[in-house]
Amino acid sequence: MKFISLLKKELREMLTLQTLLMLVMLIVLMGSMGGLMGKAADESQAESGKITICDLDDTPFSQSVLKYLEHPTADMQNEVNVITIESDDYAKELDKHDIKSFVILPKGFEDSIRDGKQAEIVYVSRMTSLSMMSNINAGSETAVQLIQAAVKTAMYTEKINSGKLTDDEVSLMEMPVYVKEQTIVADKQGEVSPLMLYSATYSQSLFMPLIVYILILLGSQTMVNAVSAEKLDKTLETLLSAPVSRIHVLAAKMIAAAVVALLNAAVYMIGMNKLSINPTADMPDDYNKMVEQLGLTFDVKTYLLIGVQMLVTMLIALSLSLILGAFARNIKSSQTLIMPLMIVTIIPFMAAMFLDISTLPGIVKYLLYAIPFTHTFMASDCILFGKTTLYIGGLVYQIVVLIICMGIAVKIFTSDTIFTASEMKFSLGRKKQKVYED
Repeated sequence: MKFISLLKKELREMLTLQTLLMLVMLIVLMGSMGGLMGKAADESQAESGKITICDLDDTPFSQSVLKYLEHPTADMQNEVNVITIESDDYAKELDKHDIKSFVILPKGFEDSIRDGKQAEIVYVSRMTSLSMMSNINAGSETAVQLIQAAVKTAMYTEKINSGKLTDDEVSLMEMPVYVKEQTIVADKQGEVSPLMLYSATYSQSLFMPLIVYILILLGSQTMVNAVSAEKLDKTLETLLSAPVSRIHVLAAKMIAAAVVALLNAAVYMIGMNKLSINPTADMPDDYNKMVEQLGLTFDVKTYLLIGVQMLVTMLIALSLSLILGAFARNIKSSQTLIMPLMIVTIIPFMAAMFLDISTLPGIVKYLLYAIPFTHTFMASDCILFGKTTLYIGGLVYQIVVLIICMGIAVKIFTSDTIFTASEMKFSLGRKKQKVYED
């Protein structure tokens, strides 16, 4: 019985109403995030039936391929959008038609098939993010597969009707079409597969959001614990009662936190520099040059710009932690107070890992933009893919949020609120109880 009583006591202290509310909020938010990712997957599946193609060959055979794309099987129907292009500037053509990818049947396509040669098609796609699901161009990928199937069907029927297949024709049947891939990054284009580019930048896409999240988590917990511990053991009260300006005390804490944040950012940039070398180490030199040509390498300028946003983000998190630490009643409550900060951090963290936030539906996108940490998770995408306006706008917004948070922190530290914040709720409760007793 004594053990049961002790267990109940510990559960009452740990499973507070505030903790349960935060857990419920986390479940709701994570469920919403899962729904958003599911919706993105459904949209990708729906896009697989929308094919954009340019027929530069314009022959009876290429026309038959287009018809095959529309109805490859009796129970399958695709939406085929035939476009015309005027130049080899594929970035300009993508912008003109407002599409993300398309397939080209080049001139001489039918002649190559008739001559028993491997025909060439061009697959043009735009890469806009390092996130996992943003590099799926379902419609054009489906088109490539169906074109190969159409050519195989035409070749098979013709050759069988005319006699047996030769060894060369059997080999050709395995791969009748050669896909020449052109990938657009910002305003640059290169003859390389987007999957190869994604593999080359995999470390940045995986570790960048993770490390930012860890920095925010560790920095916030350290600051909340430090403020709450100093407050609870009366060290902070003694310090603020000394003949030292409270602004100086707050400035010292923030400068020290900024130095630590800057150190963390420097360690991150050095670590990422080492990690970014590994994925391309075993790649051919041509691919390494193509990655550099498309601007997907992390140079000094990129690290500096990411470091600036990371520093501002850390200062926002630390100033919020200072404010939250003022409301801590004990060490356990300080851990609960930091949960809202962790929740609004994990949402953009997960979104940046899997989705291109800048392409999400309006209301969802702007809700994520309202979270200042989102812009740091997006920093590498903005810099590498030419989203300069989004980067600058995000940085300006973060600075505004930082000024507001610092203003609140200064107000708390320069008044008696720093000592009374954690008791406000309880003093009100006692006053209310006294009124009822009277």
